[in-house]
This record gives sequence, C-alpha cells and structure tokens, in this order.
Amino acid sequence: MEAVFVYGTLRRGQRNHPLVEGWVVKVLPGHVEGFRLFHLAEGRDRPYPYPGMVPGEGRVYGEVLVLPEEVLPLLDQLEEEYRRVRVVVGTEEGPLSAWAYVYLGNLEGAVWLPQGVWPA
Repeated sequence: MEAVFVYGTLRRGQRNHPLVEGWVVKVLPGHVEGFRLFHLAEGRDRPYPYPGMVPGEGRVYGEVLVLPEEVLPLLDQLEEEYRRVRVVVGTEEGPLSAWAYVYLGNLEGAVWLPQGVWPA
C-alpha cells in the first residue's frame, strides 16, 4: 500500500476523486509544511481549475489516501504537470510519510491561497 497526500481534484467530493475512489483503503485528513498553494484558473491551457502546490513558506491542507501501489502510474499520468515527491504529512495519527504531487508549471496568473486550502 502507498500513502498519497492529495490537496485538490483527487480529494473526496472533487472532480477526479472517482478515478481512485474504488481503490481507496483509508483516508486521513492532514497537512504538509514548507509548501504554498496556488489556484490555477480554467483557461486556454486548462480545461478546468485546479491547485498547484510548490515549495515555500506555508502549510497546505488535504487528505492522505491509502491506495495499492499499482494506482501510482495512473496518478503519474493524470498529474503530468507535477512531480511526485515524498513529504511528511501531519495527521491525527501522527506524522506520516506519503507521496505528493508538486506543481512544475508556470504560476503566471495563479492566485496564492495563504490559508492552504483549495477550493478557497
């Protein structure tokens, strides 16, 4: 099993969660330190809005999804503008090592979400 920290469209109730819903074994609310969160609006190169997490001073809130390892290639394909990295997530069960997707794209026109929550 793999833990994946999600903070946007893969969270429960969001647009892309149905892609992984049947694989989810466990969900834990959590947060990561040392990252900033941005809202990327729908536009010419974006068919729908989504967030981007980048290294920086701040905290980002989301969920840890515990999934079978075979789901990771599907997530890598979905998150083509992102790089999968290891992070430490603060959860109610204590710190947890998980994968997270860090945004690599252009932040021009993006809106910083200082509260670390998407959607704002």
